Amino acid sequence: MHPALRQAVEERGNECNGESFYRDFFAEAPIACFSVGVDGRVRAANRQALDLVGYRLPEVAGQSVLDLYADTSAGWVKAEEQFLRFRAGTEVHGAELEMRRADGTSVWITLSVRPIRERTGQVAASCSVVEEIQKKLRPAPRQLQQDHARVSFGSNGERFVQVNDFRPAQEHVKRLVIKARGNSYFVRVEDIDWVGAAGNYVELHIGPKSHLVRKTMNALEAKLDPHRFLRVHRTAIVNVERIKELRPWHYSDHRIVLFDGTQLTLKRCYSEKLEQLVGEPL
Repeated sequence: MHPALRQAVEERGNECNGESFYRDFFAEAPIACFSVGVDGRVRAANRQALDLVGYRLPEVAGQSVLDLYADTSAGWVKAEEQFLRFRAGTEVHGAELEMRRADGTSVWITLSVRPIRERTGQVAASCSVVEEIQKKLRPAPRQLQQDHARVSFGSNGERFVQVNDFRPAQEHVKRLVIKARGNSYFVRVEDIDWVGAAGNYVELHIGPKSHLVRKTMNALEAKLDPHRFLRVHRTAIVNVERIKELRPWHYSDHRIVLFDGTQLTLKRCYSEKLEQLVGEPL
């Protein structure tokens, strides 16, 4: 148990099992706290938690908590393991995980989770305490670890330069598999208009149809060509060739209008990436 939570529990004694105790703890805690339901969706987050990940409460409430983690083995993969432990009623103590902020940058944290139980004893939600790990270095990519130097020689046999032998960059996927009614179908990535988050699934919007694929937004984004597909919101990725116009919106956000009339929100934290694609400020 996190020291701050342990101290609060010791001070309140038998009163620490009620939801009112955790509501008070959320409001008063000087550290980042989330509450996640057994369905994996965020129920609450205090100001410190929102500042850590760079979102406003309406943007995270009701969304899958796994979308707040990086698409790495130390991100949503490990986060899902901790979630299953919590849902089984087990406390989590100081697990190191990699979260993903709204602007796409990573932040390393320690996660401590205490299950909140109903009067019947069933787990209802979590009290999740998150602390940033200062100066945590992300592991070097395996590609760079496996690179080796080779020596080149001139025509006269003299050694003249030493260079690194890098592997070619990973090619982005061209097609995705959709499974429905026991069959597998293929769709071309270039045909996708936009992608929306749907819990532990993503929803591919292709013309008038939509298809569910069991994958997180972070995992899919990593497979798509960043010159064609842009993350515009925590819950949306858009094919930039489908964008018809941009309209100013609230809080320096923009409203994206696609050629088929669909409207999406471009959060200001993603505006810089779009500016880089179009080559000029919005």
